[in-house]
Amino acid sequence: MGDIELLQQVEAHLDRGIKNVRGSRDFYRRGSRLQTISAAVFSAATALLIGLNEIYDLPILVAISMVTAGLATIAAAWTSWFAFRKLWINNTVALQSLYALRDRIDYDKARDNGQPALEIVEAYRDQLDAIFASLNSSWVRIREGD
Repeated sequence: MGDIELLQQVEAHLDRGIKNVRGSRDFYRRGSRLQTISAAVFSAATALLIGLNEIYDLPILVAISMVTAGLATIAAAWTSWFAFRKLWINNTVALQSLYALRDRIDYDKARDNGQPALEIVEAYRDQLDAIFASLNSSWVRIREGD
């Protein structure tokens, strides 16, 4: 495989990585927002229902507040277990590293008339592998509860 094909392979892998990491980042961002909002809504609803029960003294308000308190507990446990916020941040950091590598490749190609030296292309590949290895090890650490 020639130098041009190696560079094309690195760029194709980089483009796929950017697309996949961006999709993961967006998924975890949505999940993080849902986790935060659900915990806040259920907690606020519980407080409101307890307050309304003090005014109206209705057993149904107590029952509903118990349900919302339980849901708030589930939402808090869900947030802790799935750690979407940490995963969102982790993917954002990786995405920025991938963008920086893409920008470096584009700069070097412009500087070197479209074809950086083989050593530089191999360094790109090493950096790309390091970004993915770091992303994966961070994912494992987060999922293990660290």
